[in-house]
Amino acid sequence: MKPQNINKLYSKLTPHEQANLAFSAAIRHDETEVDLILNAVEKKTYITAHADYHNRLHGLVQLSGIFGTAYWKTFFKLSTVNLSKTGEAFDKVAKKHINEFIALNTALNNVCKSLQIDSEAIRKFAECSGINPKFEGVPDEEFLEQYTKLFTVAVKVNNPKC
Repeated sequence: MKPQNINKLYSKLTPHEQANLAFSAAIRHDETEVDLILNAVEKKTYITAHADYHNRLHGLVQLSGIFGTAYWKTFFKLSTVNLSKTGEAFDKVAKKHINEFIALNTALNNVCKSLQIDSEAIRKFAECSGINPKFEGVPDEEFLEQYTKLFTVAVKVNNPKC
């Protein structure tokens, strides 16, 4: 079938159907089909909030999702430390996860401070508010660096000048 004919068929679909097909085509790396679908999507002109506002807001939502995922993952690892172990083996594994947990929260606090946003707002949106155990220890430097980079990129991905 000629691309013009396919394009006519794509234009008869709803925007949701077009998006579903475009997503599937993109996963298959079928750029031709993605282009055909995109060309068939009805074009609109919108008045919207400032791009910097939109990018920052979207970035903060992304940061909340990434933080929440990392928080619960780390919390789970900590809560499943093999309790049958005692002494040094238990302490070593537990301390490793505690220091990762501290690094995770320290990184969030540092990034939020640089962004001038309350870290508790991020925790609340991520559904991690009010359940932040007070662990003693030092942040694992490797995790601190990793989480700081991850959180920074999450917010600045759409706008590097943030």
